[in-house]
Amino acid sequence: MRRITREECPPETLHRLLAGVTFYKELIGSDQAQFELLMSMTQFGIADQGDIILHKGEPANILYFMLRGELEVLGPDNETPINEITAGEILGVMAMVMNDRRSASLRVKSRNVILAGVDFEHFRDPMDFSVFSLETKIRFFRMINANIRWNIEKNRFANPEHPLVSRLRTVPLFTGQRNTVEELQSLHEQAHVHAQLLCEWNDASKN
Repeated sequence: MRRITREECPPETLHRLLAGVTFYKELIGSDQAQFELLMSMTQFGIADQGDIILHKGEPANILYFMLRGELEVLGPDNETPINEITAGEILGVMAMVMNDRRSASLRVKSRNVILAGVDFEHFRDPMDFSVFSLETKIRFFRMINANIRWNIEKNRFANPEHPLVSRLRTVPLFTGQRNTVEELQSLHEQAHVHAQLLCEWNDASKN
């Protein structure tokens, strides 16, 4: 994957593509300064059909947003596609939250793909507001939880009698005042609990 040039994708086009990502879209509408800060730290990349852009086993320190195109998730043989990723999806959430390595390689299926990448280190410590504000971090972790929970719900729909369904019901949900430090702490904890649950579910499905 190579960095995008202004000729390949001018800033106005990138802004339009980012409007399809809820996290960026919310910042555009609510906090222009935080949006511009995030933009300054976002890495934009493009890759061509057949390119492997992320490799199984490599460190996962960048969270990627798919802006355009399609990717194939490769199986254990690192060749056979077992799933697809389309525009609007997030790549690497589980590895980020679990502080683990990437679990699969990704190959470009469409003519090309465009991705936006953000260093997860800016969000790993939820109480560090030296870069991003409380409100921005809350939006970020809402997004992370929604992504993990969506994948759990896909598993639950496919196997509603799975033993881990009962565990899912015990995950505490935040009921206090929104947009507070308490909500951020709760979202951060939920992300780790949900990620651990999904990890166990995926591992059990392989056996």
